[in-house]
Amino acid sequence: MTRAQIIFPCLLLVIVAALLASGLFVYRYSWTVIGFPLGAGVFVCLLCLLDIAMTWRGREPKPPANDTPLEPLSPSSVIWAFALVPFVVGLGFVFGSAAYLLAYLRANGTSWRLSAVISAASLLVTWGLFIKVMRVPMPVEPLWWSW
Repeated sequence: MTRAQIIFPCLLLVIVAALLASGLFVYRYSWTVIGFPLGAGVFVCLLCLLDIAMTWRGREPKPPANDTPLEPLSPSSVIWAFALVPFVVGLGFVFGSAAYLLAYLRANGTSWRLSAVISAASLLVTWGLFIKVMRVPMPVEPLWWSW
């Protein structure tokens, strides 16, 4: 056990707890504003406490038995990473990201049925959860639409 294995999760725990406390008690955010960050912050604090307890008890996670080196970065993976931009610009964030996911899954050999289901689920989560339920303002129309 090194000091960093204890210090880093402790610092993370203190910083997240301080940010949550300042949002609750100093800024007095309403529950609609602080609800999600509070849930996520409490979850992060619990994970930090679990990591600290496991490190003190000597039950550190075991590294994988086979230490295979990472494969080098290929040009096609870089192209796929930047290909999301034309999809979002051309079709908007909601439909562009779903179309990108469909194209990526099909290009990597996933069946049409599974690719369509995953893409449709992505579309429904983005539209239903983020836009309709949480009311996050996202660009639904393509960026060129206003011209």
